Amino acid sequence: MLQGSMMAPHVNPTAIEYGIVLKGTGRIQIVYPNGTLAMNAGVREGDVFWVPRYFPFCQTASTNGPFQIAGFTTSARRNHPQFLVGRNSLMQSLRGPEFAAAFGIGEKRLKRITNAQHELVILPSSSAAPADLV
Repeated sequence: MLQGSMMAPHVNPTAIEYGIVLKGTGRIQIVYPNGTLAMNAGVREGDVFWVPRYFPFCQTASTNGPFQIAGFTTSARRNHPQFLVGRNSLMQSLRGPEFAAAFGIGEKRLKRITNAQHELVILPSSSAAPADLV
């Protein structure tokens, strides 16, 4: 990942994920399934981490340089990460009157919100984003 960028928050529904930092420094943030913070740790080359199944998490590169992680999962079945933001997020498949009503907004506003994110998985740093998005 480029400096300051983030892998979109996601959940692994069928596997535990393990990661090894190969290069650079960054931050791993994991939350419990209820949304409270489980871990917010700075990591560097050589560090190893693991994320339990169903725990949302993201990886963010420091602003000092690129960040490389090798990750793998434990499931014998194919794992399909569920991204919580981005163009392929769960929000894209949940759009509809019921979801809009759950947030107390109209369907048009929900559509604007879900279509606002153009990136798929790697989100650019705010310094790399166009000025109107910062």
